[in-house]
Amino acid sequence: MASSNPKEQEDIEPLEHFDQIVIAPHKLKYINPRHKKVHAIMYDYKCDIKLKVCNANFKAHREVLSQASDYFSAMFSHDMLEKERDVIELLEISPNGFALLLDYFYHGHVTIDQDSIEDVLEAARFFQVDWVVDVCCDYLVHQLSIDNYQTVLQLADKYLLGDLRGDIFRFLGQNVIKLSEEEDFYLNFDLELLTKFLNEDVYIEADEEFVFELITNWVNAKKEQRQEFYLPLLRLVRFPLMDIDNLISIQHKLAPYPEIQDAIEEAKYYNNNIPAQSLLKGKQFKCRGSQPSVVMLTFSPDVCAVTYQNIATGVLCLEELASSGAETEFDSSSIAKVGNFVYRSGGYDETVCSSATVFRFNPRYRNWIQLASMSFPRVSHAMCSSEDKIYVIGGINHTVGEFGDEDNILNSVEVYDVRENLWQDLPPLPVGSYNQAAAFDDNCVYLSGGISADPFDTVPMQCLWQFNLDQGNWRPRRDMLYSRQRHSMTAFNGKLYVFGGLTRVGAEGHEFQDCFNSEVYSIETNQWTELQRIPDTFGQVMKTVGFWNGTFYLMGNNSLHYYQVDEDKMQYGDHITMPVQKIVVLDVAYPS
Repeated sequence: MASSNPKEQEDIEPLEHFDQIVIAPHKLKYINPRHKKVHAIMYDYKCDIKLKVCNANFKAHREVLSQASDYFSAMFSHDMLEKERDVIELLEISPNGFALLLDYFYHGHVTIDQDSIEDVLEAARFFQVDWVVDVCCDYLVHQLSIDNYQTVLQLADKYLLGDLRGDIFRFLGQNVIKLSEEEDFYLNFDLELLTKFLNEDVYIEADEEFVFELITNWVNAKKEQRQEFYLPLLRLVRFPLMDIDNLISIQHKLAPYPEIQDAIEEAKYYNNNIPAQSLLKGKQFKCRGSQPSVVMLTFSPDVCAVTYQNIATGVLCLEELASSGAETEFDSSSIAKVGNFVYRSGGYDETVCSSATVFRFNPRYRNWIQLASMSFPRVSHAMCSSEDKIYVIGGINHTVGEFGDEDNILNSVEVYDVRENLWQDLPPLPVGSYNQAAAFDDNCVYLSGGISADPFDTVPMQCLWQFNLDQGNWRPRRDMLYSRQRHSMTAFNGKLYVFGGLTRVGAEGHEFQDCFNSEVYSIETNQWTELQRIPDTFGQVMKTVGFWNGTFYLMGNNSLHYYQVDEDKMQYGDHITMPVQKIVVLDVAYPS
């Protein structure tokens, strides 16, 4: 049976549900559709309690107050002195806020405007009415403006509206340039607000040069009083995000601060050593407001776009990018991640031959830059990465000559030194293969499945190879449970997780079909274990997999799915449908 107690209703129903009526600009009426009708009438002759709030008096019913508020429920309990009193004094809150809260207790609605918002918040917090606190937060967020953002921030701190702080700082981040143009902005901007804003790591609709100017202008607006705060604020500037020319131009101005000189030198090194940027970690190298996101890449002659899904919120953001001229290579290339950058290698060039080119995607600028090329052109090859190296294995060198197309299945293996922007050869595979999957763990490269150049091998293969970098040799490990090609393999916690790809059924099978079986390999025990089967509705799961914090993000036929690890129990999640070629998880900054 449903409870008639509004307080109990709020405990079991989501608090954010409400109806809203706009009475006037900045004046809104919030209605709780789940509020059960109260049969008592305000101020009728059956009122059994009088409340003295400052200099105002109110009459009410004990039962209504007890059902609406934990505060009153406790007050009128058997062990409280107030139980026997006919008059209760409440001196800590405003009469206006209490009157509006009484409307909610009896009628299930509350009216808020700019003059009453703090009084309502004060009363709702005092009497522990969460639904009213929530609608006050909604009002504050949707009434944010250049004129009131500091007041809203103060209310958020005063009444512990923690979730509201993020909305306020997002507002500042997206409007800070416009705000800075207001008269007396730098004179009136609060030090604590400025410090918290720069510390909060929110997305700012401006470059880091603006952040430096913001701090400098703020100090100069009242230089005598604020000069002592200049160094602490400069520590919050992310100098590596500034252009090299701007770093050089400001360095002499900051000569009195040796600590900042060191930070600028670090930033200059970062800007001058482009290949090594992937290896430099720390907050100062990350764009403000960067959030872990599933990055879905679609690059073709018709579409050049990146879609981001914020892992924490699930919110999607689509960006169309300018053509790079290398879209024909993208679909058949392979990708790996080092630091917060994506590397792609190989693919078909404009002559439909295998390419040896290598590019790196920078999520800050949303662009690709070309790096040192591989020794061998490749398509359909395996690619994986360690902290500072990238490994490419096998694949096909497809050429178009006088006598037609020719495919050479490769057994060559190369390693890319990210710091030096240099490729070197490693010992080759025992037999050439393509459409394999690779992963790196504990100084070893692992290679599974694919199609072999040896006609006596199964098609596709079940094999797993291990290359130990210290020993410098390839050795076979226990075969997978299923033969597969174009699958994915990801290392996590000393195990190799394998998803999807294509397989064949029966010894005489002549056509490939989707493989929906998943499996995991324990490196320590050299054993494979079957995992929960992928739902057939996923469609083919290709070889690209994003991974973050125990969750795999799988790319299927124009769709994205997630597969969560929970003590080796796998749970599939919902998916979104869109054209996707490659996916990876990166920290990316973009507007909420």
